[in-house]
Amino acid sequence: MKTSSISLRVADFLQKYPPFQYLSQAELLRLAQGGRVKFHEADEIIFSAGEERGRYVRVIQRGTVNLYSPNDAGEELIDVRVEGDLVGLEWESPDVAYRATARVAQESILYALPADTFMELCRGNAEASAFLSSYFTIKDEAQRAVTRTETLTLDESAASWLTHSDALAQRASNRLLLAAPEEPIRQVAARIAPGMQEGVVVIDEEARPIGVLTEADLSSRVATGEVSPDAPVTAIMTSPVVTVAPGTTAGDVVMVMMRERRHHVIVTDNGETDGRVVGIIGEKTVQAVHGSVPVFLSKEFTLATDVWELQRLRDRADDLLLRFIEGEAPIEWMTNFIAQVDRMLTEQAIELARAKLREKGLREPTVRWAWVALHSEGRKERLLRSAQRTGIIYDDPAAEKERLDLVLWFSELGNEVGAMLSMCRFPLDPWGRMASNPQWCASIKRWSETFADWVQRPRENNIHNRTAFFDLRAVTGDRSLVDELREAIEVQITRSSSFVPRLVEDAIAHLPPVTVFRDSVLDASGEVTDTFNTKTNALLPLVDIGRVFALSLGLSDATFTPDRFRKAAELLPEYAGVFEDAVKAFDHALKLQTRVGLKRGDNARLVRPDELTPIETQRLKSIFRTVGRLIEVTTKHFDLKPVGRTDG
Repeated sequence: MKTSSISLRVADFLQKYPPFQYLSQAELLRLAQGGRVKFHEADEIIFSAGEERGRYVRVIQRGTVNLYSPNDAGEELIDVRVEGDLVGLEWESPDVAYRATARVAQESILYALPADTFMELCRGNAEASAFLSSYFTIKDEAQRAVTRTETLTLDESAASWLTHSDALAQRASNRLLLAAPEEPIRQVAARIAPGMQEGVVVIDEEARPIGVLTEADLSSRVATGEVSPDAPVTAIMTSPVVTVAPGTTAGDVVMVMMRERRHHVIVTDNGETDGRVVGIIGEKTVQAVHGSVPVFLSKEFTLATDVWELQRLRDRADDLLLRFIEGEAPIEWMTNFIAQVDRMLTEQAIELARAKLREKGLREPTVRWAWVALHSEGRKERLLRSAQRTGIIYDDPAAEKERLDLVLWFSELGNEVGAMLSMCRFPLDPWGRMASNPQWCASIKRWSETFADWVQRPRENNIHNRTAFFDLRAVTGDRSLVDELREAIEVQITRSSSFVPRLVEDAIAHLPPVTVFRDSVLDASGEVTDTFNTKTNALLPLVDIGRVFALSLGLSDATFTPDRFRKAAELLPEYAGVFEDAVKAFDHALKLQTRVGLKRGDNARLVRPDELTPIETQRLKSIFRTVGRLIEVTTKHFDLKPVGRTDG
């Protein structure tokens, strides 16, 4: 057969698989013409770990190749490569020696392609580069430097605007209008160009912001005759103001607006209220510059008068979330976004419940209290709507009669809010871990006693079933109660010699799968399945190990898993590399689960490999490898017996 015909056949095969499918036909032919076709028998070693890297990158045309990593016991299987997979390439460090041994599992045909040409073509192609970055590392492509030959793969219609600041910064200064506190409203109104100013910032002698007023203030309070137009602007301004620093990204501006329930933020030179005003950003500006944004939800939730409106708004939040997921928005922005949405949902549900309790003649107690979230919501990691895990903490009452009234009111509140959350498609927890259960609607003294018993007797209390309670967070109410509870828990942990070791044993008990190949998942025992569990195979070990390090290091204020790993890395720099990879692995795992879950309309607990994109498949392999290394590090740090396979 002529060489040109062979090249065409090779090019036709390559174009079916990433990263080759991102290259042009001419580029594929150029690559194929410099290559060769190789046949390998079963058990044949293609290359060995430690060997100098050759001049070729191999692509499997037919058959299976296993990759083995050397270890103290000899070697272990770390990956299985099949048709269309690459073998023998190190994308980030193409000149290092082979890190693994490649052994043919069954008779195979491989295409050997010139490595130099392959690297040149792929580095000049943004999509190919993105795929290969995921194929060989856990690093997030969104944080890569963009080269001259590489274009951003996210467009404005997706989620890239969340990390931008330039457009908002320009409009923030261009539309700034200032006023002195004693200036008459009439005079300031005459200087406003309709539709051009977001608002008027009232400043003191040092140009520090003391308030803001808008056209809406003029129409609702001055035009109606409530306030005289000759009164000073301080009579209708909103104060105090909320400030941000110059260069704050659009995503962070939106989050501040949602968290503070403000339609305007003031830009000061130091980001604080004692800084000089340099701009103003309003909801209308964000909308005009970046299109549909979620700021409107902060206003809509407070206007909801029934549970059906709450349900509709929460559904709209899911629609936005899917858009952000597909646009590769930063995971921490998305988790904060949903946490803010669910906070607003809960707060309005509480307001509606309060109204019902008043109708029943129940009097609201005057003690401190807080509505708390547990489990994934407590960590701000609940993107898909899962079962409710909630609680209520309140101050201990002074008198017995007061205690009975207090218990009744909070019990009724827990029932009413739980029912509304259920109608918003947050299922009731099958084990009753909710604020409607008296066990989790209790005084801070009782909560402290419960945790103390768990910490001092972890084995007797089956602590592996209760660890998620240590991820509690105040959603609304008096947050100081949760701070006091955390301090009490931390004291108990320092007094217990068995609590942390027991947590460690549970955290490292389950090895991750080895790899994904074709449409199958291979586990450490050699069993092959057609699905993987996004919780137990990916998210749960990352969450459990992150919690172990946080609690053992006294990081009780850290509940978000990536924060736990980052803070642990500061205290244990020898593990910083693995902890950094764990942050990226968590990012990829949660995004994967959320995208599939929103598409399917379920919790995406069991996922088939064929439901994944090529990049997600490679990310999944990296997640498994990272979990393996985390188990190894955890075993070493806490001086436990190794539990099995680790990644090479």
